[in-house]
Amino acid sequence: MPLLHPVLIADPILIADPIRIADPTCIADPTRSADPFVPASCLSDEPGLIDLVTLCELTAALAATPEVWRPVIRHRPDRRWYTRLLLSATVEVWLIGWYPGQQTEVHDHGGALGALTVAEGFVEEDQYDRSWTSSQVHRHGTGAVVGFDPTHIHRVANRGRQVATTIHAYSPPELSMRFAPAPADGGRAEDPRAVEIPPAAAAAATVLGPAVTIGAATAAMEAGRGDRRAPTHAVAGSGA
Repeated sequence: MPLLHPVLIADPILIADPIRIADPTCIADPTRSADPFVPASCLSDEPGLIDLVTLCELTAALAATPEVWRPVIRHRPDRRWYTRLLLSATVEVWLIGWYPGQQTEVHDHGGALGALTVAEGFVEEDQYDRSWTSSQVHRHGTGAVVGFDPTHIHRVANRGRQVATTIHAYSPPELSMRFAPAPADGGRAEDPRAVEIPPAAAAAATVLGPAVTIGAATAAMEAGRGDRRAPTHAVAGSGA
């Protein structure tokens, strides 16, 4: 049985099979689309892999529905805030609040496919190559959708002056993230800054190294660049 945040089961039109998970007597808003935001494949009890396009469509649909995330999201100045919206045998979905100045460590997603949609504000993504060396930086604004292949390494940061909110999905779920090895000299890992690149236009799809930024969630996605060197640190938990 999948685990869903109460905000998802409050409205049965959000999920593919409301009778299984929500009160079937609940009346949905008739003006809403009949297409479920969370498809049946994302609610499976059987292990499997959700494709990259579906992950992007899922995060984009949730991000474009503020009545889903607005009552839940928090932005805390003392730490990055996050909560899990969905966990099944095929996918996990996270809602993350970014206060100005907050960022992740440099990490991968343990070989999972991933997607990120910016629900509000802006975040910057520092991308890294297979040797954990900084390669480029991209700025993602409200509505931007980014897909990650299994080899993707990055850091996500809010370097602006306003809060930001993002929604993330990973498949398969609950893989151990791996973090960049500490520098040999004992110093701090590189914290790159680069010229900001605006998000892709609404109808365009641009390949950004191992990641794919799409304005339309149904745009073609490219994934898979082969195996990369495994880092030395493996830690389970949520990231970005």
